[in-house]
Amino acid sequence: MSVEKIRAVRDAVDRAPIIAPKPEADPTLPDWDGPLPAECPVTPLGIAGTVRFYLDYNRQLIPLEAREHSRLGIQGLFGRRSGELYKHWPRMDKDGNVTGWKPEAVAEALFQACSIKGVWDPFDRVRGTGARRGDDGELVLHCGDTILVFPKGAKAYAHRSECAPGVIGRYVYPGAEPSPQPSPELAKSADKGGPGGKLLQLLKTWNWRRSEVDAVLLLGWIGAAAIGGALNWRSMVWLTGGAGTGKSTLHELLKLVTVGIRQVSDTSGAGIWQQLKHSTVPIAIDELEAGADNRKQDSVINLARQAASGGKMWRGGQDHKGVEFTVRSAFLFSSILVPPLLSQDRSRLAILELDELGRDAKPPNLDPKEWRQVGLQVMRRMVDGWARFESTLEFYRMSLTQAGHSARGADQFGTLLACADLLLFDGEADSDTTDSWISKLQAADMAETSDAARDQDYCLQHIVSMPVDPFRNGARNVVGHWIARAAGFIDPENAIEGQNALQTFGLKVVTQDGRDFVAVANTHQGLSQLFAGTQWAGKPGTMGGWVQSLRRLPGACQALSDPGPDGKRATKTLYFKGAYSKATLIPLEIAAPDSPDAPQRAPRAVKLPLGGDDD
Repeated sequence: MSVEKIRAVRDAVDRAPIIAPKPEADPTLPDWDGPLPAECPVTPLGIAGTVRFYLDYNRQLIPLEAREHSRLGIQGLFGRRSGELYKHWPRMDKDGNVTGWKPEAVAEALFQACSIKGVWDPFDRVRGTGARRGDDGELVLHCGDTILVFPKGAKAYAHRSECAPGVIGRYVYPGAEPSPQPSPELAKSADKGGPGGKLLQLLKTWNWRRSEVDAVLLLGWIGAAAIGGALNWRSMVWLTGGAGTGKSTLHELLKLVTVGIRQVSDTSGAGIWQQLKHSTVPIAIDELEAGADNRKQDSVINLARQAASGGKMWRGGQDHKGVEFTVRSAFLFSSILVPPLLSQDRSRLAILELDELGRDAKPPNLDPKEWRQVGLQVMRRMVDGWARFESTLEFYRMSLTQAGHSARGADQFGTLLACADLLLFDGEADSDTTDSWISKLQAADMAETSDAARDQDYCLQHIVSMPVDPFRNGARNVVGHWIARAAGFIDPENAIEGQNALQTFGLKVVTQDGRDFVAVANTHQGLSQLFAGTQWAGKPGTMGGWVQSLRRLPGACQALSDPGPDGKRATKTLYFKGAYSKATLIPLEIAAPDSPDAPQRAPRAVKLPLGGDDD
């Protein structure tokens, strides 16, 4: 072998990564939990940094720092079976009498057991109370002291399996306070007097703005809340109405029929997820009204937005250690007025509006025992209908898409209608029974979607509707007025005045490639002032947040130089009365469209080149 080849082999060896062997259990230890006795009430799960994870005697998930393996910390793990500490790790006097137990020996045994289990991350491995979807599509209900697994098929309840909290497959189901289980009695369909029909009839007694369909959507949310953690999409519902509409009574009903629901009236996003932890129980928040400072409300709505799709969230902790979690709960809000919402939040909502009840309206008789039983029957209907949920959802998604809904709207309302279908009917969904629902959910006629617009449309509207006083003379006109003046549509002889006004705010009317545009500076203090306090705001020294949004408008482009000798073009820097910036060009017909107040506006009377005083 030549010297060159030897060097090449040596270099290849030097560059090869060093792969550490996977740690294996010590073969001299008797079992997977090594030094722990077979009947030990504590289950080691693994380690993460200096933290060891266990299921204690009560099957609760307990993270313990290494330094917390003290006498009290260990005794807490063993609970009522702490007597075994004296049995397996005794401390004896010189005469062989047991005088106590050895915390250091137990800590060493626990450390070894966790080390054998290996590195373990609780995120997405721990499943708290509520519903989940199993790896094979089965429905799993964690009822605190019992885990119920319903296979995906006919007679799921009859073929269920039950087990105690603990390690089940690759997941850990910690113990919790016992919660109600689905009714053992078969729940009938609505036409046979089942719980769905009974509940829907009661919901119809409220004065809904959209009559029957809003009652059906709320019924669907109740069904979805029962299995929320198992769904791919959890629809949010917002109840809104003034005094005398029965919102309080409706919350009382929801508390009775929605198993596990947590109802609060004054909270924050952090407060909710700290209470939920790994649970997927539904959340109802009353009186989430708009205020002068909406930061608390925004945090709750942001959490609910993430919960809709089960998005991952990371939060910092007081001990400088990040917390990773996923919220998979169904959320319901209620208020007199729906606070201002971003488009991404509004698209996740079903807004159910309540009108005043008549003077002769009597409150319903909400017998707790009766309606709690209905809630258990609702759970049973959802369990029995789980096998056909996916096909039912697909049916409604297709129907809603044909009714003009976007994919998000089809997910949102399709999930609610599919869950209502499971509660009311037997067999596969068909148009004979559901056409009336779809006809009342035409996208163009709904409060949730009729005002829907894309982020870029809102961004442009914010600019053109902002009132400004560019010359500091007390006269205020909206930016859209100055665009029309600069373009020569209004008072074409003084178009230059419009241009000067616009450039104060990082805007100007230009012509590129024979087409008219409004140029919007990528960085400009004037624009920063216009967008202050919005999601499109910029920061000093950075490109404004409005740039990315406006570039999504149809026909938007960058300002470009004339072609060079090689035919190539570069981005062009424009001059905005004292400031230079690259710019985003918005077609003039989008920024200054025809409007009813100017039906006979003058044709474009001024042609301003892109060049001129620009560099």
